[in-house]
Amino acid sequence: MAVSQTGDNVNLLYGLGGERKNLNPATVNAVDSHLMEISSIRLTSSSDSRDSVLAFVRFPKDARLAPACDGKGWEDVFIRMNYEKLMGLGSTKVHEMFTDSAQRRFRRRLPLTTLPPGIEYVLDFTPPQEGPELADLTAALWLPRIIKIWFLAGNYIPEPVVAGEGVWKRPLADRAVGSIMTLGHDDVCKSNSCLTDFSHWQTNENVLGIIDEHPGHPGSRIPDFRKVEDYCPIRHRVSIVRLLRAMNGDGLLLNSAVRMWTVAQVAINLEVPQVVVDPVTQWLVAPPNTKFIEICPEKAFQLAYALKIPSVLIASFKILVNERAVDYASSVPSSRLPEFTWAQRRRDDYGDFPSDPVEYASRSFAERMSTKLRMLQSDQVFIWLPKTISEWNKFVVLGGLIEPTNPWKEAYEELAAALLAVFHQHVQNSLATPAFPISVIDLLEAQRKHYIPWWDRTPITVLYSDLNPSQKALTPFFWKTLKDNIPPLKELSEFTNPNDNMKQRTLMQLVDQFNWHVQVSQAGQRAVPWSSLPSSSHFFSLARFRDELRIGVGELANSVTGGQLAALNEHEGAIPFYLSDHLLLNALDESEMKYLPLWADGLDDGSGGVFQEPVPLAEMGPSEPGPGYHTGFTVPSYGGTAADTETLEGGSRAGGYASTVAQSSVGIDMGVLALDDESYFGGGTAAGKSMLAQRSATPTATADGNSVVDGGGVHPAPPPSESFAADSREDDDYADAMFAQPADHQVHGMAIERYMEEEDMQEQRDAMDLDDNYADDMDDMGFYDSDDGSSTLDGFEEINADADGDANASGRI
Repeated sequence: MAVSQTGDNVNLLYGLGGERKNLNPATVNAVDSHLMEISSIRLTSSSDSRDSVLAFVRFPKDARLAPACDGKGWEDVFIRMNYEKLMGLGSTKVHEMFTDSAQRRFRRRLPLTTLPPGIEYVLDFTPPQEGPELADLTAALWLPRIIKIWFLAGNYIPEPVVAGEGVWKRPLADRAVGSIMTLGHDDVCKSNSCLTDFSHWQTNENVLGIIDEHPGHPGSRIPDFRKVEDYCPIRHRVSIVRLLRAMNGDGLLLNSAVRMWTVAQVAINLEVPQVVVDPVTQWLVAPPNTKFIEICPEKAFQLAYALKIPSVLIASFKILVNERAVDYASSVPSSRLPEFTWAQRRRDDYGDFPSDPVEYASRSFAERMSTKLRMLQSDQVFIWLPKTISEWNKFVVLGGLIEPTNPWKEAYEELAAALLAVFHQHVQNSLATPAFPISVIDLLEAQRKHYIPWWDRTPITVLYSDLNPSQKALTPFFWKTLKDNIPPLKELSEFTNPNDNMKQRTLMQLVDQFNWHVQVSQAGQRAVPWSSLPSSSHFFSLARFRDELRIGVGELANSVTGGQLAALNEHEGAIPFYLSDHLLLNALDESEMKYLPLWADGLDDGSGGVFQEPVPLAEMGPSEPGPGYHTGFTVPSYGGTAADTETLEGGSRAGGYASTVAQSSVGIDMGVLALDDESYFGGGTAAGKSMLAQRSATPTATADGNSVVDGGGVHPAPPPSESFAADSREDDDYADAMFAQPADHQVHGMAIERYMEEEDMQEQRDAMDLDDNYADDMDDMGFYDSDDGSSTLDGFEEINADADGDANASGRI
C-alpha cells in the first residue's frame, strides 16, 4: 500500500501493537494521513512527462537538522508542472517568472548542468533570503496567537449543553474538533515520541480550554513540542511545495491551523488564492471547527476577505460588528479599541482597510438599535410597533374628537399617560433585570469557557449589568426579557402611575373612568352622532390592549433576535454557530451589510459599491400632500439670516401629534406673509387670503434680480417651489411624498388611517361573509359589544353640528 513509501519509521508505526489498538478510528486516520502527506511531498513528481516547466524550492543547508515527524530532514524539492495551467492562474508574479531575465537568473541558480528532457522553463519559488520582500513575507506568515494554540481545540472536551428553558441542544457543540483538522504537527517536529506516543492526538479531560498557558496553573501547560515558532523558514518552504502540488491538481491536506494559515498566506502572496479557497473554506466551515470563526473572527475575516469566501466573511463580519457596536454605545467612548470585548473575548487584528467596513457598520448598527430603544421609550411606541394595536388606534381616534374643555378630555389624557407609563416601566424593568434562566446562564458560561480561562472569567450576568441601556439593547437578553415579561392582566390592572402621586388610581380605575364617559355620551347621543363613527365598540378594553401589545412587542423582539435562545437557531447560512448566543447575529440587515464588498453573496444591489447614509425621517417636512399638508414643520428654501432662524417650540405635541398651525421655523410670523395673489412677502396679510396665492402669482424678473408680480409692486425673487402639486412637473416627488414614511408628528393621523382601514376591511369581510369563524372569534372577544349594525364610515371626517350646537364643525366632542 502507499503508506509503505514512508519508510522504516512508518512501518514501525504499523508494527506497534497495544497503543495503536487503543486509538479510535478517527485518530488512526489522522496519524496515517499526516505521515502519508509528508511522504508524498518528499516523492513529488509529475505524472505527465510532457510538462515543460520545472519548479524548484531550495531549503537551507541546515534543514537536514530540522526533521519532520518521519524523522527525516528536508531537502530541495523539484516539481514538473504544466505551462498552460500556470499561465491560466492569472498571477502577475507567476507571469513575471517566465520573462527572459527571470529565466536566465533561475537557470544560474540551478545546480544542474543540463536541463531534463522536455523542460523549457525553470521557476525558482525559493523565498528570498533578505530584503524588503522577505520582511513582508515574514510579517504575513507570522503566526497569530490563536493559530498557535488552536491545536487545543482538538484536545479540549467542552461541557455538555443540557436543553432547558430557552436552550436547545446544539449538535456537536460539546464535541472536540476532530484530530484530522487540528492536531497535525509542525513541519519541524520537536516531539521525540511521534511514532511511539499518540496521546497528544486525542482529547484530554485535563485541557482547560483553547487558552494561553498560565505559569501558576499546571492544567494549562502547553507541551513544548507544540510551542511552534512564529515564523519558520522550513514551514514556509514546505507550504510552497504543498501549494505547487495543489496547482498540479494534487490533494491539499490542512490538518492544523498552523498549516492552514501558512498555506493560505503563501497563496495570497503568489496571487493564486483560488488554488486554496476550497480547502481553506472546508477547514473553516466544517463543524464544530466553525468555533474558530467565533473565537477569532478577526483572522477569519482577514482570510475570508483575501480569499473571497462569502459565507465566512459574512459570519465573522456579523460577530465583529455586534461586538464593536457595544463599544460605540458606551457611556465613556474610547478612541482606542478595547483589548477585550464586553463578553471578555480577546480581540485580534483584522487588517487595514481604506474604508473599514466593520467600523462603518458598527456605528450604523449601534445607532439603529439605539433608535429602536428610543422608540420603545417614546410616547409614539404604540403606533410604531410592527403589529397594529387596534385598541390603541381606536382610543387615539376618540381622543382626537374630544374638545379640550370637555371633562372627558382629562380622563382620556390620564388614561393615555398611564398606558404609556406602564409600558415605559416595563421597558425600564427589562433593561434592569434580564431574563436569565439557569439553563441560559449555564449555556453562556459553557460557551465562554472555550476561550476564557477560569482565573480571568467574570460571570456573564455581572458583565451584562455593567452595560448601559443602549448597550443592553445590542444583546438578545434585553429583547427576550421585553418579549417574555409583558405584565399579566391582573398586574397591569393594578398598576399605579408613578406620575399620579396625588390621586393614586390604578390603571383599571382610569379605564373605568374613561369608559364611563363613553357610556354617558352614547346614552345621551350628545356632542357627536355615534352612528357616524366606525362600527366597533368604543369602550376601551384593557385585556385586548394587553394581548395586542404582547403580540406587537413579540414581533419586534423576534425581528431583532430571530428567535435566538428561544428556538434552535444555530445556522446562519451554511455555518453553524456554537459560542455566540450573547450576540445579535440575526439583527444585522442591509443597513450594515452594504459595507461589505459586492462579491459577498446576495449583496450586489446595483449601486456599484457606492453607499451613502439614508435620508433621515421627515421631522421638518410635510405630513402629506394635498389638504393635509402641514406647514408648521416645513423649512422653506427662503434664505433668511441667522437672526431670523430659531427653534420651533410653540407647536403642540399633545396626544403625540403636532399642531397644524405654528410659527414658521425660520422665524417668520405666519401673520406677516402676503398670501394673496399679488405678493410673496409683504408687510401685512388680509384676513381670509388664499394660502395657494403664494404660488399662483406670475412674477416678472427685473434687472436687479427682484420680481414684479401681477398687480404691481416689486418684491424679492421667490424661492423655488416646494409644493407637491399632482399636476406639476414634480409628479414623481408628489408620489414619493404620498407614500413616504411619516414623521413623529403624524402619529395621530396614522392612528386614524389604520383604524379606519381596519374597520373598512372588517365591514367588507362581514358583507362578503368571507370568514364566519373569524367574525365569531371577534364577537367572543367583545369587539362588537356596542355595534347595532347601523354604523358607517360616511361622515366620519366631517361631523355637522347638531341643532343645539353641542358640537362644533370640527367634529370634536
